[in-house]
Parts: sequence; structure tokens; C-alpha cells
Amino acid sequence: MSTPPRLAVHVGRDVPAGLAAVLAALPPGVQPVAASEREPLPENTRAHLYCSDALPRRPATPYAVWRITGAEPGGPDEVPVLADEESGDVRGGELRVSLREWHENARPVLPFTRAGFRRLRGLPERLVGVAGPDGVSWGPPGEQSVAAPAELWPTLAALSSAVVATGEELWTALTWAAPAVTDPATARLLALVPDEEVLVGDDPASRRCLAAELAADDTRAAVLARRGWQAVRSRRPAAVAAELCRRLGIERRPHTPVTGLTAALDALGTPPQSLVRRRARAATAGLPGAVTAGWLPDREEHP
Repeated sequence: MSTPPRLAVHVGRDVPAGLAAVLAALPPGVQPVAASEREPLPENTRAHLYCSDALPRRPATPYAVWRITGAEPGGPDEVPVLADEESGDVRGGELRVSLREWHENARPVLPFTRAGFRRLRGLPERLVGVAGPDGVSWGPPGEQSVAAPAELWPTLAALSSAVVATGEELWTALTWAAPAVTDPATARLLALVPDEEVLVGDDPASRRCLAAELAADDTRAAVLARRGWQAVRSRRPAAVAAELCRRLGIERRPHTPVTGLTAALDALGTPPQSLVRRRARAATAGLPGAVTAGWLPDREEHP
């Protein structure tokens, strides 16, 4: 039996937050192993992930480095980062890992669908949702907002023409593909590109003004929402693990029709327990390792 490709993980005194989530999400067939300079490397080690305080003088290649950015430990700009490097030069950009939960039913909702939901529920034609330290509220652009319970924020994120959100509430909004306006600190926290993935305002008044303009422009809202949704999706541990393997040249299992189907359903944001998923599972149940709510060919059960 062939040895699976292995990723050697070099950890220092402290284990970075989120490391376990990324390693647990490695593609099937890729095995993480603890590595030490005093012990020989396991057979079939393909790449190295250094999580130590300092790199060795001659790190084995190919390798990636896990580092933390932020001026102050525990500050608002502290974000786990995977930067793949070789000979000291960063190549391919940084892989940022989000540790925030992605609701299993979250999916992209397009502006036309949002408008239909609002008409169905008798809500205003244009609606702006607001979430931040002061709580959650909603209302037509330019009018007084009405306070709402915090647990309704995902619903508002899925219904609003545009949202104003800071902190973790922005993450929730983007998982529903809400066209979003935020503050500079939150944009930096999630490494979002201003004017491409979110709009950024320096103060509450400017953010509400930007949201009102965005709510009136369906075309711009649709483009911004899609890019924001794709950005946060790429920061999930599973996406980071897969991209890390790709950059480091670690082999994955060959593509099959079932993996293609799974990837397509995932890209569309199809909820795990949706009718489409159930029909796909039924259609592919006879194939080896067929699972359409995440590709897990090493498991035989079909949820």
C-alpha cells in the first residue's frame, strides 16, 4: 500500500490559533505529521509548514510559514496568516484563515431574489440593515432605523438591499452575499479590498450614506456582493487547506465526476440538507465514496 503524501508541521512553543482547524480540513489523502529537527522525517514528506517563532537557517522546501500580523498581541488587527515562502520571498500572496463560524444554511442571495423576498413580506422596496456594537437595526435608506433583536441579523443580511456591519457581524452578512459597507478596521481584519469586496466609511454617517447609495444601485450591489462572498469563502479552513496544498505542490486525489458535482454544489452555496443535495446523493449513492455535502472519499457513510 502506497504511503500518503505528508505535510510536515514544525511547531514552536505556542500553537497558533486556527492551526488545528486548517490541518483537520486538509484534503483527503494528505496527512499532517509533527516534525522535529532531532528526528528523521516520515516517509513521503512532500512539504513543510513552519509555525515556530523563528525559521531554521535552511528550511526545507517547499515550505509555508504561519505568522501573526498585528501591532499588539490580541489586538483588532491580529489575524492568523499563512504565507508561502521560498528563499525568503513571499510568492502567491497571503492565505488568511477565518475562525468564524459559517452557518450551514448560509448561501448567496442575489439582489433580484432579495427584492422578491421583500415584496413577499411587505417590506420596504429598499432596505438597509445595520449591525455593530450598538446592536441591530433596519429601515429604508435615509430614514430612521428600527431596532431588531440580534438573532435576526442573518435574516436581515439575507433580505437587505445593502448592509452596514462591523466586526464579526460583517462576516455573517458576507456569508449571505449581502452588499456591505464597513469600517477600515474590519476591512483590515478580514483583508477585504475596499471598493471591490466591500465599501469602507470612516464614520457611521458616511457608512449609512454609502449604504443608501449602494441600495439604489442593483448592478454595483450584485458585483460587490459576489466578490465579498467569494473573499470570505476563501478564508474558511477547508479552502485554505486546499489552497495551501496546491501552492506547495502536494498531490490530491484525482478529479472524478462526483468531486466535480460536489464542487459545483459548494460553489453555489447549496445548503447541506437541501433537496438538491439529497437528489444528488441519491443519484450518486452507488459510486465509491460518494458524498455530496463535502468530498470525503475515505468515508463510506452517506449522510
